[in-house]
Amino acid sequence: MSPSSSATKSTRVILLRHGQSTFNERKLYQGCSDESLLNEVGTKQANLSGEFLKNCDDDIDLIYASPLQRTHATAIEICKVISADTNHLLPINLHPNLKEINLPSWQGLPFKYVRENLRKEYRMWEETPHEFTLETITSSGATLVKAQTKPVIELYQKAAEFWQEILPQYPGKTILIVSHGGTIRALISTALGINPSLFHRIQQSNCGISILNFHNHVNSELNHDFDEIITFPQLEAINLTQHLNEQLPKLKNGKHGLRLILLPINSANSQINPSRLHQIIQSSNINFCISCNLDDIHQEQINQILEQNSTKPIANLQVSLQNFFPLWHRTICNSNRNTNSLNTGIVVADTETIRSIFHQILDIESNSPKIDIQSDKISLIFYPSSQDSPVIQAMNICL
Repeated sequence: MSPSSSATKSTRVILLRHGQSTFNERKLYQGCSDESLLNEVGTKQANLSGEFLKNCDDDIDLIYASPLQRTHATAIEICKVISADTNHLLPINLHPNLKEINLPSWQGLPFKYVRENLRKEYRMWEETPHEFTLETITSSGATLVKAQTKPVIELYQKAAEFWQEILPQYPGKTILIVSHGGTIRALISTALGINPSLFHRIQQSNCGISILNFHNHVNSELNHDFDEIITFPQLEAINLTQHLNEQLPKLKNGKHGLRLILLPINSANSQINPSRLHQIIQSSNINFCISCNLDDIHQEQINQILEQNSTKPIANLQVSLQNFFPLWHRTICNSNRNTNSLNTGIVVADTETIRSIFHQILDIESNSPKIDIQSDKISLIFYPSSQDSPVIQAMNICL
């Protein structure tokens, strides 16, 4: 920060995906279709989300939501719970740029049908989403006009426009945005400068919560008649689902592959919560543990927790993790192909090592403060057996 700049209160943005919908239940592509409605499970998820947000330290100042029915209904349910004690409902601002990605020829089709019958298009969607194209047909009078569109690129453009419009209006406020899985990924990516080619690198579950903080600084240069607010984005959390009574977020891309539970520990001040870690390990079938740079006390604590919970021998490997991602990524991709099981491992290291893994997955410069890895909170990375790229399942789940 330059001498002419001073910090102001950060703008906090809570991103929440809509609850389970009728199309989610039937495993159909939704896109911008407004035929998909919030179902009974989704309504319960919205109510649980409302209770969680109601009891958070931050009071929500305003709500923005997608105008599609499944999302608007989620926002209404949340708003009812938050405002139950005051009888003063926060207004819900519907914004067209918060709609889901537009997939006109896929909307309403089963996932399985697209995978099996539109293989070329599906492969491009999965492997090179920034190049993925669909044909659209619009009418101009009596004439039908065909055009090729790039849905992911269009979604990112709308997300960037949303930030440009909204952020300057509400410095220092807490904003709840209720939107869609694809749109939330685009909002996170455009805020942090993540390339559209990495569109599928982040998972967003129904009513999963992600958090962005925009740290505002006032830049007052001489001879200026106004103060310019410079914003520095930082990602605090991805896809938190504990409020939905889930120990860990459910796997989206099937249940076969490799899942890594990342536990950052700073030796100087870390306090592991053994009972919470015990619950998480109990809910998973841990196959191995990798630890690095731990002092004797924390190493012994980790060993005891693992020994108490393991049902099979665990390879507790002491390795240097500075090159963890590039080295293990190649190994994992080769050994993970076509596996018919789920293997889960724990990686215990300092926060900087864990942060560097996220930087490499999202292709963010190594010295950037955009990723806020917090000590004693776990994160999840999943390598589906059906693809080469890792998916961030969650970041900074409380222990």
